[in-house]
Amino acid sequence: MPSPLRALAALGVSLLAAASLLACSPSSKPVTCPAGQSSCDGICFDLRSNPRSCGACLYRCATGASCVAGTCSCPAGEATCGPAPGACVQLATDSTNCGACVNACGLGTCSGGSCTCDPGATGCAAPGPRCVDTLGDPVNCGACRQACQVGASCVAGACVCPASRPDTCAGACVDKLTNVAHCGACGNACPAGASCTAGACACPGTQPDTCGVAPGACVDLQTAEADCGTCGFRCAAGATCTGGVCRCPTGETACGAPGACVDLATDAGNCGGCARPCGPSQSCSASACRCAAPKVACSAACCAGTGCCSGACQTAHANGLGQFYYYCGALGTYTRETALRAAGAWAPTGGSDTDRFFSGDCLSRATASACATWCYTGNFAGQVELTPNSTICLSPTSLSPSWY
Repeated sequence: MPSPLRALAALGVSLLAAASLLACSPSSKPVTCPAGQSSCDGICFDLRSNPRSCGACLYRCATGASCVAGTCSCPAGEATCGPAPGACVQLATDSTNCGACVNACGLGTCSGGSCTCDPGATGCAAPGPRCVDTLGDPVNCGACRQACQVGASCVAGACVCPASRPDTCAGACVDKLTNVAHCGACGNACPAGASCTAGACACPGTQPDTCGVAPGACVDLQTAEADCGTCGFRCAAGATCTGGVCRCPTGETACGAPGACVDLATDAGNCGGCARPCGPSQSCSASACRCAAPKVACSAACCAGTGCCSGACQTAHANGLGQFYYYCGALGTYTRETALRAAGAWAPTGGSDTDRFFSGDCLSRATASACATWCYTGNFAGQVELTPNSTICLSPTSLSPSWY
């Protein structure tokens, strides 16, 4: 048991060490160092001689080195080896750094900067130890730089694979009876998802078929949407593979290859049939391309008017009084029908009087406050007259050419 005097002495040493640490600890207050010293994180160092801050703050010299005039220096005959800051070693005798850093002798001793191999050891060139046992070293088995395959050991100078992996393939010990990359023979890879049993590849019962470039993968042709019924036959997007057949949801049809499942009654890109797109401003309803009322669909366009002209929009005709009517006839064509259409555009709800024809070449229509007359044959064909008197519609005598 220690004496009281020894205990007091130990306590005194501990208190002195604690006081020294407090004196050297960094402080939040500025540190004023003695002349010739510098503050490094609140601790004063002489950068010319302190190996913990040599030449610069916290620049540590290698283990065993001294700081002279701000430069780290190993003792005579020694050099710095190892990761920074490293350590000073004697290259002439250090068996790990013999003659040069990281030049290990291995089974030998270092003398004069050269490795001398132990009895039974063989000198091999770098990399690695200079002196090795070629009878048991898997990197130098039987001869220098003659490495064994991965997983093998070196026995009496020969590479030996373990019993669990007795075969050699691609530089490694494997078991050809169970290895999926070398099943039955080197390089014979099993399909993805398969197992190797007794040297033969076998897909599981849930994926009994094989598809893809060898070695491929295990699939089920009855349910695989990428290989439905046959390898490489992909179902349309949205379809499922059932019984080896691609099936779209009820009411949808597969369009394109592999394409996608679409509803032909509403799909604007396949309206009423695959590859039958509607126009940019059209929608698909009940398998037909339609336009928002009151426009009508003509091919890919939405047109003003009441119908189409061989798939094109009807031509807009001016009635001479600021309104338009739509008709398939060419501009400048004047008939009894066009006169009726021009009158209808001016007074689409009809007037108080019945339409009247004068001399078979003009049509008059009256509203509650005015009367208009359009001529479609004779000298005044294509001309219109407005009379601001709804009760008087006379055969025109002077009209302006303003009906088209």
